[in-house]
Amino acid sequence: MFLNIITPCSRPENLLKISESINIPKKNYRWIVVCDSDSLPNDELIPINCEIYYYKDTNSESGNSQRNYAINMVKEGYIYFNDDDTLIHPELWENIKELTDDFISFIQLDKNGDLRLQGNFISVEHIDSHNFIVNQKIVGDTRFIINKYDADGYFAEECYEKSINKTYIDRPLSIYNLLR
Repeated sequence: MFLNIITPCSRPENLLKISESINIPKKNYRWIVVCDSDSLPNDELIPINCEIYYYKDTNSESGNSQRNYAINMVKEGYIYFNDDDTLIHPELWENIKELTDDFISFIQLDKNGDLRLQGNFISVEHIDSHNFIVNQKIVGDTRFIINKYDADGYFAEECYEKSINKTYIDRPLSIYNLLR
């Protein structure tokens, strides 16, 4: 599996911690960071394992325009959205690396360890951008609605409906807002 990790970024101070959490062989991932601040962060905040871009849209809610900007750059593999307040779960790669399904979802916990989202019901308010992975071929022209907070649910629903092969992993592989 090749994983395109997309991070919309307004908190560049978290990028180094996120970088340290990526325990995926470099040949198996590409990390695209899209900043929505007024400028790119200082060089000392930018990890060497990311591609960093700047894209601002004043109509965007919760990094949705930045996600769309990065989606447009992906030409192969899978897409995983990892926000700038969330670390990559240490067991994620081991659980997904051999999978070939179009849509992969899993359990998401709150940072206190409580269940946040089960991940097996793909609909608005029941799925988060950080508890599913989708094949780039399935995404096609599907994009986040830029001015909706819950756009991740709509995006996931549309991708899920287009998917032929789906996998649900019944274990927590995402922790919500860990770095806030």
